[in-house]
Amino acid sequence: METCVICGEPQDYQLYKGHNICTSCADVMEDIMGEYFLRTVADASKPQAHEEYFKYLSNTSKYISDYKKITSGSKKLVKEISERATNELEQADAPAKKRYFERMQLILDWLEENHAFYHYYFKDYYVCPTCGSSIFEEYSKEELGDWLLISCSKCGTDIKKYYSPKIV
Repeated sequence: METCVICGEPQDYQLYKGHNICTSCADVMEDIMGEYFLRTVADASKPQAHEEYFKYLSNTSKYISDYKKITSGSKKLVKEISERATNELEQADAPAKKRYFERMQLILDWLEENHAFYHYYFKDYYVCPTCGSSIFEEYSKEELGDWLLISCSKCGTDIKKYYSPKIV
């Protein structure tokens, strides 16, 4: 049995092909990546001062630019979530909450050293699989209870569904 590259525990199931990450770490990874994905597409869709120039660049190098947008803010996000996780860990009374934030910190440390994982994780999410639109330009988000649904605003295709815990 393989062990998880993040926490060292036995890997019960391989959610991420080619990456030995256990289910517990994968669950927390989804929380982190959900927040990161939403921040990335939201920041990339804000109006720019030189909109026409950016549109030209986007149209001439769409695949490369969208792919690069995925990791552009990774260090900043890791730092922000790490600070919040540390604060939550210091204040955590419940053992389950404490374990969650300890695992989150392990994952953030691992992501800091493994930037290629962002490209692997998001490879299917930076363009709509149905209409090919850039998800950075054409997305919508909808909260459904504890879930956050991100879809293409051009054709309505669901891109990704994230569990949206209120504790992070």
